[in-house]
Amino acid sequence: MALLTAQASIVYTDSEGTFESLSLDRFIGAVTTKKYVKGKVSVGTSEEAIPLGEVTALGWAGFKNLDVTNYVEIRFVTGAGNDHVKVPPLGVAIFHFGSDVTAPFLIANTAACQVEYLIVSQ
Repeated sequence: MALLTAQASIVYTDSEGTFESLSLDRFIGAVTTKKYVKGKVSVGTSEEAIPLGEVTALGWAGFKNLDVTNYVEIRFVTGAGNDHVKVPPLGVAIFHFGSDVTAPFLIANTAACQVEYLIVSQ
């Protein structure tokens, strides 16, 4: 058996002293298969399939946009109007794919972006 750990937090503050946070200090889940794919891709302004290697049952995923100016979006199916997750410049996204997603895509907004990702089979 393999284990998966994710750490994340989101914090909001403003000039009026408002402070709100949500923290996922530590999540550990069992991964029944030992399949994963890690990569770094250059994503252009036309959608591109995310290379999945041997991963066929999509589970947890993490994406990191390395571009300082442009955002990328993740599509769970092909086609315009299907942008489901936006990863801002220098931003990250951590989520678990839905059971219907089998072939996700990336697309850059204005210019090509470098994106790192890790997808673990469920």
